[in-house]
Amino acid sequence: MADNVNRLLIVDEDDAVIDFVGNLAKKVGYAVASATSGGGFVQLLESFQPSLVMMALHLSDTDGVELLRSLAARACTANVILTGSADERVLAAAHELGISHGLAMCGTLEKPIAAETLKAKLAAMLHESSKLDADDLRRGIASNEFVPYYQPKVSLVQSGWVVDGVEALARWQHPKLGLVMPNEFIPLAEQTGLIADLTTTMLNAGLRQVRAWQEQGLRLTCAVNLPPSLVTDLRFPDRVASMLADNGVDGSQLVLEITETATIQNPTATMAILTRLRVKRVGLSLDDFGTGYSSLTQLYQMPFNEMKIDKSLVMNVPHSREANTMVGSLIELGHNLGLKICAEGVENRAALDMLAIMGCDRCQGYFVSRAVPASEIASFASQWNRDNPASSFTTLPRAVI
Repeated sequence: MADNVNRLLIVDEDDAVIDFVGNLAKKVGYAVASATSGGGFVQLLESFQPSLVMMALHLSDTDGVELLRSLAARACTANVILTGSADERVLAAAHELGISHGLAMCGTLEKPIAAETLKAKLAAMLHESSKLDADDLRRGIASNEFVPYYQPKVSLVQSGWVVDGVEALARWQHPKLGLVMPNEFIPLAEQTGLIADLTTTMLNAGLRQVRAWQEQGLRLTCAVNLPPSLVTDLRFPDRVASMLADNGVDGSQLVLEITETATIQNPTATMAILTRLRVKRVGLSLDDFGTGYSSLTQLYQMPFNEMKIDKSLVMNVPHSREANTMVGSLIELGHNLGLKICAEGVENRAALDMLAIMGCDRCQGYFVSRAVPASEIASFASQWNRDNPASSFTTLPRAVI
């Protein structure tokens, strides 16, 4: 993925349009990628992670309306501009449809696109994405503008998949910019050293919510991503213990997700911190497993009790023999090490059923649910658990997978 935070994805089957828009966008300050079909567009969404999508309404293999629906299904946070030579009312209708899907629609451009109009539009979008700074972030944390949205997790039991946990994902309710997504402020928080304060805010909010659900008769675990700076903070386990006690939550209901890169910066301190957290019954999940080089070492040296298979592998399970083999092998490896396995990036029923056959313990992804406000979790869990009765799959013996 490009280092530039301003990333433009152009979707158009006209190479001349792609060259024209791409060259101008690069001069303004964007990293650029392009696709000439709907299939190429979907692939680049994941790998390129655009901050801005400029999409033609007409493509030979699909159309912009279908791509808008695809963006919404993936909870895409990129700004979207529609282009086309169709009737102005058609462009306007498609723009309104995108808004109704909850997408960040930023206008339309009729073809042929004038260079000055395009340059002004791109420059304005670039300016918008650069508004956040350290002072704004610090003020937002102090003003409690950051709130968790929760993505449900389902666990495999005899009767099928049941909701028994969530992952807390930060959202910024900015007073001027509206709902700001993590890709727009997490890098800033890391660069400015405010990531620890932000994580503490998410932990406290998540634990309060776990207690509130518990009082409603809904017992859930809550996972929170842990940044590298806290994995080397020797005082962190004591702060976690205080937060658990203050909120009346057992340590077993908290899961901290940690990437392998965070564990290798200071292995001795990290080992002590993680061990103390496990003593307090806090769950530890090795995140993004399958994307790095030292994951196996971390699995047997560090006291993790779960590994999380990266979505780049899981998303390909239904249509790639290689991904299927890899994921099945990782599940078997994790089980042999006494770990629970969570697969992220489950986007369809086929993937969920195949993971069940492989014996995967837990799943999350857009097929289950996108991240939603806390107020929606109880009703979602009730409906999911009611509508997913005993499944027809049978878990295969390990040697068969």
